[in-house]
Amino acid sequence: MGKKPRNSFSDDHYNLIIAVLLIVIFFFLMKIVIQYNFKDFISNNNQSIFMKGTISHAFPASTINDNNNISTFGSVNKSLFKSIFRVDLSNPVTYAQAQFPASYLHQNNFSSQSAFNQRKLNDETSNNNPVIYFTNFDGTEIDITEGDEDDLGELRSGGVYLLEENNVVDSINNNEVDLGNIDKPRPITFEKGKPQILIYHTHGTESYYPASEGNYHSLRTQYTVIHVSEIITRELEKRGFEVIHDQTLHDYPSYNGSYSRSLETAKNILDKNPTVKVVLDIHRDGFDNVDATPNRQNLINNNTVSINGETATRFQFVIGPDSKNRSEVEKFAKLVKAVSDSKYPGFSKPILVKPLGRYNQFLSDYYGLIELGSNANTIEQAERTAKYLADVLATSLELLSQ
Repeated sequence: MGKKPRNSFSDDHYNLIIAVLLIVIFFFLMKIVIQYNFKDFISNNNQSIFMKGTISHAFPASTINDNNNISTFGSVNKSLFKSIFRVDLSNPVTYAQAQFPASYLHQNNFSSQSAFNQRKLNDETSNNNPVIYFTNFDGTEIDITEGDEDDLGELRSGGVYLLEENNVVDSINNNEVDLGNIDKPRPITFEKGKPQILIYHTHGTESYYPASEGNYHSLRTQYTVIHVSEIITRELEKRGFEVIHDQTLHDYPSYNGSYSRSLETAKNILDKNPTVKVVLDIHRDGFDNVDATPNRQNLINNNTVSINGETATRFQFVIGPDSKNRSEVEKFAKLVKAVSDSKYPGFSKPILVKPLGRYNQFLSDYYGLIELGSNANTIEQAERTAKYLADVLATSLELLSQ
């Protein structure tokens, strides 16, 4: 006997139609439930939490959380649609990613610029810290307004300094300072009992391991340059200096404009405290994808130094070439480096002059943009560096005092 003629619609077609109908019915029912019954839910917080939890449990990848307004059908619909099909209705790129999964994997290998916008803060020690997001720092071209040129220079000019040799050395703990043949800055007259030094941060969220969230930009202050600068402040005060440590965040929530905002903060402080002579902007160096690089150990070795048997991070002065007082700022940096080289050989990296930018150094001839370690270093190493750097800075300023 011949084969039975096949129906124009196969079983697969019927199954597909049924699946589509079920999805349509599901979203229709969701709309009815939310529109007509949610008013009762929001009057009872426990029930509201239960409903959110139910949806989150059914669709773990959904973006519904306690901060979402679940009463908005569009937001729920969009979240569930994204969870099921991995397509963001507001982002056309995800359509291609849904069809070509390999591109989705590639997207997760982002640089430090895109990390600001794509990675959420994953706080392993506390559930009460806010989520950190950065805007205007996704690797795309940014509009730079007047006063923000330093942000552009920071993004484009790099500034990562890698050494080929292993520079782990032991301190000679020399109490005598040999300045060599450097051209010393002009002497400083400090007024006793009044502010003398300002420490502030253009990028105060820069963090050290283990605070790796946001590509090592964290709101957990205990792991950031703000914390290590608190140690510097205390150590300088022990040596008799009057220090103002401003802890304002200028790079959160937006990275673009960090230097113009920090400039405004510093100028306001200096206007109110004209006795301040020395201005320090404390940063830390940063490497892209530091946790994934096969050369991570080299990065660690090149950014650490052994001082008195302790492993500390190295530090580096960064100079902007476009400031009118560049030569004076360089003199100050060379003095501090000479003191460091004399007391703790290998502690200071070579002074780095950027291709462009001023970096607010026109605020004072005794200005230091200092990178204290990098994101390849631990917070414990940075804490040790803070003590030794404070010693170097105090000795340098004592040499300049009159």
